[in-house]
Amino acid sequence: MKRVVITLAALAWSGTVYCDPSASFNAGVAAYARGDYDTAALSLIPLAESMDHPYAQRVLAEMYAKGQGVDQDPEQAAKWYRSAAEKGVDAAQYKLGLLYRDGEGVPQDMEYAYAWLSVAAKQGNRFAPSELPGVESRLSEAERSQARKLAEDFIRKYGEPPQLTPEGIDTPLQQR
Repeated sequence: MKRVVITLAALAWSGTVYCDPSASFNAGVAAYARGDYDTAALSLIPLAESMDHPYAQRVLAEMYAKGQGVDQDPEQAAKWYRSAAEKGVDAAQYKLGLLYRDGEGVPQDMEYAYAWLSVAAKQGNRFAPSELPGVESRLSEAERSQARKLAEDFIRKYGEPPQLTPEGIDTPLQQR
């Protein structure tokens, strides 16, 4: 982790460096896939932070959740999952729903868990539908009604995947 921080600091000190988002993201994901988490972090952190890249944010969240290339930090994982989820990344919506269900990195909240899992399910996430009944069973009738309303609102706000453009990621949903 020290190596990542030192390298990122050196890049920041040297001034702005042009970064092709798709090449940097692909390099980061490839490094992650082969277990080179320090290199993955070097590629993904600038994309997640500076370029607001939702897929980089989703992978970075996973890295914080597992302590891969960065210190394990459930709050940072939740932060990055939320950022990607709000941009429409269904895998991040699913993971954020689980975090709310379990109270990891966020306060336990079954209504938010239900809402995020509902958005992920609406977008076709294959794991979310099987989690919804368990969350729903933990809600009172009044909470269930509120959770459904919240889910409808979240689906309207976050129920579309990020749009890819030649310039990178366009996330018009953020502006709602």
